[in-house]
Amino acid sequence: MASTITVRDMNQEIVRSCMKGLGPVSKSSLARKTGLSFPTVSKTVDLLCESGEVEVAGTEGSSGGRCAALYRLNPMYALYLLLAVENDSVHWKLKDLEGNSLTSGSTEGDGEVLAVLEKKVESIRQLYPSMKGIVIGAAGMVSGGKILLSGGECQLVGIDLQAYFSNRFGLPVRVINDMNAVAAGRWSSDGQKDNCCVCVYLGKNGMGAGIVINGNVWQGASDFAGELSFLPDMPGKLRPQDKDFAPSRMLDAYRKIIQIYASILNPQRIILYRNPFLEGVLEELYQECEKIIPEHSMPLLVISDDYEKDYEKGLMVIAGSL
Repeated sequence: MASTITVRDMNQEIVRSCMKGLGPVSKSSLARKTGLSFPTVSKTVDLLCESGEVEVAGTEGSSGGRCAALYRLNPMYALYLLLAVENDSVHWKLKDLEGNSLTSGSTEGDGEVLAVLEKKVESIRQLYPSMKGIVIGAAGMVSGGKILLSGGECQLVGIDLQAYFSNRFGLPVRVINDMNAVAAGRWSSDGQKDNCCVCVYLGKNGMGAGIVINGNVWQGASDFAGELSFLPDMPGKLRPQDKDFAPSRMLDAYRKIIQIYASILNPQRIILYRNPFLEGVLEELYQECEKIIPEHSMPLLVISDDYEKDYEKGLMVIAGSL
């Protein structure tokens, strides 16, 4: 039989999940929405208020009787630090539960990225002791909390960032590949409508992809999925700094990548984040792909300007699961 603590925790999670995105809500309304009894909801809300996770947010309009109190999730109860690392560049945002940014900024590590990250986390935690977790997005192959491969000269390669920061600050930490975070953010922003979506981005460190299948980010058996520079005939051609990179061949590179994903994953949509090589070529790209891909299997191609937005959203989605 389930213990009292387990039942209490389950009830708190039911009420907490119901309150997300609702705004101020009464106990009686929560009882109707959750299916829990009013006494159970009342006790659960009182416990969440005692812990600071829920706060009173006014009262309902009176219809002649006593006005019922309204409650909402306290956005400052849990703060999450989102860090994005690319080579020596570090970008950060501290967000509350409603996604509001409390502080943000960026800096260059000058070869001492780990020290920069540690100093930044320490300073923010001193200012905001209610920080509950850290999510680090990194450009490169990430597995088991480590950056294993990077298209640039990242000083963090081989370091178990997840364990390092978790042990250093006693907080839950998640390290994830940047494109996997982007894909999670895009899926969340689109309302999780597609069975499969692929996101493709070309940055200064090369091209990578993130994949979501039925709501789950697919990283592969060894977190290698999406490392496009390892595809046949692609090494050295997908990173603008490499000598073999040729802007005139980028349309062909995109065509091959779309055909590969269409034949293996058969996604509904492929999101191509905007860059100069995609300007004015969408129609031609469709035409080239449709020479190989059957019409009924051709994915919808979307050129998006929302890379940063999707990246940030994805990091926050991951933070919510810590």
